[in-house]
Amino acid sequence: MAISVRDIQEKEFATQAKNGYNVEEVDDFLDEIAEQLSALVRENLELKKQAADLEAEVDAAKQAAEDAAKKTPEYNEKVYFDNLQKSMREAMIGAQRIADETKAEAEAQAAQTKAEAEDLANATLNKAQADAEKLTAQAQAKLEALTEQYETMKAAAKAFKADFSSMIESQSALLRDKTNLF
Repeated sequence: MAISVRDIQEKEFATQAKNGYNVEEVDDFLDEIAEQLSALVRENLELKKQAADLEAEVDAAKQAAEDAAKKTPEYNEKVYFDNLQKSMREAMIGAQRIADETKAEAEAQAAQTKAEAEDLANATLNKAQADAEKLTAQAQAKLEALTEQYETMKAAAKAFKADFSSMIESQSALLRDKTNLF
């Protein structure tokens, strides 16, 4: 008779007053054994299920192989090589077509990218020229304003110098004229 997890969990031992086992240790050990046995039973069931699934897959694969073998026509070398040659020719034609299409797409993309780059360069150049013209006009206006201001200040300085010279001369004349002093 096989021992089950329940048998281990429900097993009870008689206790002896002298030199007997510690009841708690025995119970703990039995609980540990029951847990491990339970895990092993679950693992065993899972492995049996996996083995059954694999056997079913193997049987299905064998059946598929048998069905395929029944459907395979007998080998005919000339037909086989003719079909192989035809398939290779079609594959090469397809590959050439794909290569031509890829090349055409790449050339079209290159042309489009070049056109976009030229448009961007022209737009950038035009903006830079417009900005340069604007800055030149602003600088010219400032230069004219500063030149006008300089000329105005120069004229004012000349007038001040003339007025100051005239005042000094008149004051000198007054100082030379001793009769007006006291």
